[in-house]
Amino acid sequence: MIRPRKTFKELAVQYGIWPALYPPRFRWCYRDLKLEPMVNYIHENYSEGDLLALGVRKGESRFRDKYYTSTFFERDYDGVKAKVWAPLLYVDEPMLSRLLERFSIPRNPVWRFGFSGECLCLAGAPAQEVAQILRNFPEEREVLLDIDDSINRSRKSGKPAAPFRVAQKGYKTLREFYEKAVKTQSSIEEFVYPYGKTCQGSCLL
Repeated sequence: MIRPRKTFKELAVQYGIWPALYPPRFRWCYRDLKLEPMVNYIHENYSEGDLLALGVRKGESRFRDKYYTSTFFERDYDGVKAKVWAPLLYVDEPMLSRLLERFSIPRNPVWRFGFSGECLCLAGAPAQEVAQILRNFPEEREVLLDIDDSINRSRKSGKPAAPFRVAQKGYKTLREFYEKAVKTQSSIEEFVYPYGKTCQGSCLL
């Protein structure tokens, strides 16, 4: 199993901020937790003639829709030119459902909320999605609130920090957003306007 050199919480304390999509230097979640471990693994294990399989789909994000144009391609991973196969690239939601049923693959229970649930860095998650996570997944909520407290205790400036889309709505920390909004609002739809319904900044490998 590929693991990063530090956990998300350790990196959050180190950087003193929640990750964000822009500017790129603030996107430490992708760089440190995903890209660096994968590139290191490829450098240690990839040999000429191997085929690297990626389970990405074009419909998952605008980035993937733009940059992935073929199911077979070559990509340079920091000096290692790998042959890549993306067998699910053009699979849409109906086909994906049929594949899950055919191979008896259990559905991730968070699909009904409209997001994958695999990425809880909150870098580009709109306030509606953050509210859904905090309201419907208590274990994950406590982890995220603990990380939020750790980030704000470690900030050298002393100024509070919140996930990007939460800060856009005027909340200084994730905990403040949860206590003052998520716990009191009756409808998740109240968090939608004006920042969209889904994150289109999916991590791109």
